[in-house]
Parts: sequence; C-alpha cells; structure tokens
Amino acid sequence: MQGNDIRQKQKSHCSTKSVPVPEFIACIKCGNEIEIWTDEDETVCQSCGHKVFKKEATIH
Repeated sequence: MQGNDIRQKQKSHCSTKSVPVPEFIACIKCGNEIEIWTDEDETVCQSCGHKVFKKEATIH
C-alpha cells in the first residue's frame, strides 16, 4: 500500500503547463482576421484598432 501512496504523491507534485499557440479570430468591427494567443483574453485589430476580446469573436 505504501508504494501506491508514493506514486500518488509523485504525480501530484508534477505539473504540466500548456504552451500558448496562436489562434485566428475575426474582428467584430471590421471583419479582419487577427492573431490571438491561447493565453490571451484580448488583442487589438491591426486594421481598425478595435480592442477585440476572445469571448466576443469567432475563432477560425
């Protein structure tokens, strides 16, 4: 039983971090395709300057 407890403790100390990757979304103001990273919640459209939030936009 003790061996099982040790393995459980080892697993709980180990954490995995996800690596951010780019996604492409459409600006809700002008429709331009913009890049936003998976660890970001907002970005600015390079075409019109509108601040775009990931929750508002459509991911392509």
